This record gives sequence, C-alpha cells and structure tokens, in this order.
Amino acid sequence: MNSFSITILGCRVNHYEAEQIAMVLRSRGLIQVDAPAGDVRVVHTCSVTSMAAKGSRQAVRRATRLTVLGQSDDEPAIDKQPDARVIVTGCWATSDRDAAEKLPGVDAVITHHDDVNAELTKLLDAWEHRSTTKDSRDTKTGISDASLPGALGIFGGSTPPRGAHGTTSLPLLDHHQDTHQRAFLKIQDGCDAHCTYCIIPQLRPTLWSKSPDDAVLEAQQLVAAGHQELVLTGIFLGAYGQPTALRRRQSQSTSKPLAELIDALCTRVPGLVRLRLSSLEPGDLDDMLIQSLRRHAQVVPHFHLPLQSGSDAILRRMNRQYTRSQFLDMVGQVNDAFDRPAITTDIIAGFPGETEEEFAHTLDVVERARFTHVHAFTYSARPNTAAARWKEKAIDHATANQRMKILHDRAADHARTFAQQFIGETVTLLVERGTLRHGRSERYFDVYFDADENIRTGDLVRVCIDRVTPARIHGSFIEVVEKIAKELVPA
Repeated sequence: MNSFSITILGCRVNHYEAEQIAMVLRSRGLIQVDAPAGDVRVVHTCSVTSMAAKGSRQAVRRATRLTVLGQSDDEPAIDKQPDARVIVTGCWATSDRDAAEKLPGVDAVITHHDDVNAELTKLLDAWEHRSTTKDSRDTKTGISDASLPGALGIFGGSTPPRGAHGTTSLPLLDHHQDTHQRAFLKIQDGCDAHCTYCIIPQLRPTLWSKSPDDAVLEAQQLVAAGHQELVLTGIFLGAYGQPTALRRRQSQSTSKPLAELIDALCTRVPGLVRLRLSSLEPGDLDDMLIQSLRRHAQVVPHFHLPLQSGSDAILRRMNRQYTRSQFLDMVGQVNDAFDRPAITTDIIAGFPGETEEEFAHTLDVVERARFTHVHAFTYSARPNTAAARWKEKAIDHATANQRMKILHDRAADHARTFAQQFIGETVTLLVERGTLRHGRSERYFDVYFDADENIRTGDLVRVCIDRVTPARIHGSFIEVVEKIAKELVPA
C-alpha cells in the first residue's frame, strides 16, 4: 500500500476528524491522492438527515468503483481496482452499519463506538501483513484468514465494548489543513440533548472535552503550520467542559470552561490572528463568556446561533432547550456587546405539523435578528428519531420548499443591507482559493477584489469595500497584512 484518499461528507467536525485519519495514514508512509483513488480509500460519512445518509452510500459506491454512468444501485456491480481497500467511517457507518457492511467492495466499517485510532492501526497492520503472503484474498474483507486483526467481523460485525474512545483517540493535528484556510479545531464531542429530529445522540452519546493544554498545543501547531484563523468546533460546543449537554444538569459553578479556554488560546498561541466559534445557543452565551470574547482582539464579531424555529410550539416539539424570547434576548446581548456583529443561523423549514402561523413566527424572528446568512433546509425524516414517527403531521415538499425559499430570500436581503454599511470602510480578508481573488472578512462575508500584488491563498489582506451587488461584495486592495499577530498576543 502506497497511497490513500479520503472522501468527506458533513459538518466541520467530520472535516476535522478526516484530517486526523489522514494524519494516521501519513504516519504509515502513505501518500494522499485525490478521492476516490488510492490503495486505501476512506469514506468519512454523514447521517444527520436521510439525504445525508443517501449521499454517504453513494460516496461509498464511488470509492469502491461500483458505480458507472447510468448504473443504479440494483444493477450488477463492477469490480474495483483489485488491491484497493475501502474503509467506511463516520456517522453513517455508525447509524447504518449493516447497510455499510453489505455494500460490495467495502473492506471494513469503523464506527464511533469503536476506538477509531486502534481499529485503523490494526487494519493497516493486517493488510500490510497480508500483502507479504501469497494466500488468496477474500473479496469482502480483503483478508483470507478472518481471525487476523482487521477482518470485517472485528471492526464492523459485532457490538463494540463499552468505553471505546471513538474518534477522541486520534492524534492532535500538526499540519496545514489544505482544504481550508480556516483550521477547524475540535474541542468537544458527543451530545445527549436528544432533539426529536436528530440522530446524533445515538451515534455520539458520550460527551468528551479536549483538555485546555491539548487544545492550546494543537492550536500552536496549527498556527505554526500556517493557519492564521482557527474555528472552535464540536458536536455541542456549549457543553465544553461539561458532563452533559442538558443545561438543567450542568454544573452551576462560577467557572466557565469555554471562556477559560478562549482566554488560554488568545494568550498562549502566538501568531493566532482570528478565533471563531462554530455554534452557540441560549444558555451557552452568558455574561462570563461574552466578557471573555470581548477581551480578546482575536475573537471575530461573527456568531452562528442556530434557531431551528421561531415558534415556541415547534421548539417544544423539537425538544430544544430555549424559547423564542430567550433566543431573541441572546441576539440582543450579542448586538450590545460587539460592533455590528454578523449573526448567522440554521432553520428547519417544514418540521412536522408546522402551521402557516408557526412559520410566520419564524419569519418574525428572522426580521428581528436580521441574520446575515440563514442555512435553511427542509425537514428530512431520519429513521429512529422521534420526529420520524409523526408521519401524519408531515408537511408536503412543495410547501416546505416554498418556506425554505422565503427564508433564503429574506436572509439575502438582510445580508446585502448588512454589507452596505461597510462601504467605504477597510476590512481584513483571509484569502481563499479561486480563479478570482476573494477572501472572508472578520464578519464572515466574502469580498472580491483586484490586486497587482502577488497575493497567495491564506494571506491576510486589507481591502476597502467599494460596492455591494446582489451577487457579490467588491473591494479595492490596500495592502498585505504583515506581523499583525504579534500585536495581538501579550509578550
């Protein structure tokens, strides 16, 4: 085995974990190539919705080279490259293990209930051992002797013992994440809040938090590797340092682990220019955390605050841990504490039983909060969740799609209005890849600009906002930012 590839589906956490898996494979001397090629092909899957699960299955089939133009899942399979090994990991591997195992060409399935690092290492050891022998290869497991470590029966065919470490046993990152200029830094895993539409608590039920020292060390390594912006991420970020995501059961001590971690990152990581938080909810963003965020220039004025619905009745049916008024209070706190903060959100359109009046309540919150981006998506029933049983309350696709479009249009209007207030002002951009020069501002909006300078992807540049069109925000290049990070970290 000489090469590997990783196909990544889903959220920021999945992207981070895929980087960790890649790090393990590189440590074995394998060279990363574009997916789905390579001697080892990892598909790190998502299962948050039925559509995500379907996409994961399709990605696995591509990795096994079983799909060709015009072929359906029911048509005869085509053999993959004889020596290629396919490993399915992630949330779909955990939620639909049996289905993943049964796909032709899959060699191993590793779930979140397994110790991913140990299982992956055993697989590679077994395959490397097997490649030195002359025994015939089993087309399913890739191992002629099923008693060898690495056989599918060990990694995906039996219930794992309790206490396995999941992805938390994977190594800290120490390299540049080439797929993103912003580096994801996972500091928390697991959720036990059990929103009625969400399957994640069944897949990642045990809460875990990275120690502050490990988080600081990893941040130092990521910055040294060339990242100037870090995004703190987790399955339930607000539960960092807590044994549960249920706020009524959380410690009521005066300490705030997330606030303390932010203080540590902003004072102990030289070269860190930007720090962004992936997602927070009412109850997470209290006075102590806000004060910590305000203390540090590295913290950007952008907050992703998932709403899901603006109706109290829907929020109760979703089993969310806040009310409409509590959410609006949080938005007010953010606006009071920061200079023109950008607030983005997630909203589910067409949740079972959602009436026109309840949807109108959501639109009212959108108008009050004036989100600069709404990740609106139609409800997709996920099997084995409570909401999936409410079939008699299902909203038809046409209505759900119409509501989603309305949400997107409202958010687009608010985003243009928000950006227009910065015309004539200077913003700092983190330059992204692309045929046209563009970059993310502190407030997350994308700005396109022209420059004669030799601008590189990953540079920080200052740009003056010139105009805002329905399609884009345009700016004039001023300068490349140099040595800004040294001004942000105390000596």
